[in-house]
Amino acid sequence: MPHVISALVAKRAELAGELLALDRQKAALIDQLAYIDHTLAIFGYEGNPADIQPKGKHAYRFKRRELPRLMRKIEAEGVKLTYRETALRIIEAKGWNAANGALVTKIIECVKSQKSWRRRRATQSK
Repeated sequence: MPHVISALVAKRAELAGELLALDRQKAALIDQLAYIDHTLAIFGYEGNPADIQPKGKHAYRFKRRELPRLMRKIEAEGVKLTYRETALRIIEAKGWNAANGALVTKIIECVKSQKSWRRRRATQSK
C-alpha cells in the first residue's frame, strides 16, 4: 500500500474515532437534559422545557486588552477615523476578511463600545 493511502486510511480512522466520541458525548448531554427536564417538572415548572432557548458560547474575537491596544496603535497615527474605518483597520491588522459584512458590523460595535467605555472612564476620573 503506498504511503499516501496508508496515511489517509490512518487519518480516516482517527476522524471516525473522534466522531464516535462526539456521538457518546451527545448521548450523555441528551441524558443530562432529560434529568434536568424531570427535575424542572418536580419543582413545578409548567412550561415545555424544549421551548427554553439554548445558550451558545460567547465567541471572543480579541485577547484580553487586545482591542484597546489595537485602537491606541491606530489612533497614534494621528488620523481621525470613523468607527467603521477603525474597525476595518483592526480587521486588516488581524488578517480577517473585511468582505464579511457580519464580522465588520460586530467589530464596529466592539469599537463603539470600547470608545464609549473609554469616554465614561475619562469623565469619571476627572
